[in-house]
Amino acid sequence: MWMGASMEGALKHNFDRQESWNCTHAYSHELEMSNRYNDDKAWRMHADSHAWRPVVVDPPPVDYASLPPYDGSVSYPTPPLHHSQWMDPRQEQQHGASQQSGSGSGAFAFGEWNDMMSSIFGPPQPRYY
Repeated sequence: MWMGASMEGALKHNFDRQESWNCTHAYSHELEMSNRYNDDKAWRMHADSHAWRPVVVDPPPVDYASLPPYDGSVSYPTPPLHHSQWMDPRQEQQHGASQQSGSGSGAFAFGEWNDMMSSIFGPPQPRYY
């Protein structure tokens, strides 16, 4: 495919500008990665010291191939959802009207959480901002 000289020049100029940007900011990018590594290491050591675990500056890498296979012993709670996530809104309103026995509503019963927060901090106040 034929391109005009001005198009080729523009492409070369954009490529050169991008390369110049990469070369200019390569050091700051490396420095940022190093600072993030050191910050993560400090947070990990801090959390280990608070959990009374031995603080290791550079822990050895984990050999995942030598770990025993997952046996399914950890089970996480599943929210009590309706059998279908594609529930008709009219049907949902009918279910909602018949299930208003408690203030907890929805899959995670946020109404109960709101009741608990209201019992601790009082009723919700208007925002001041």
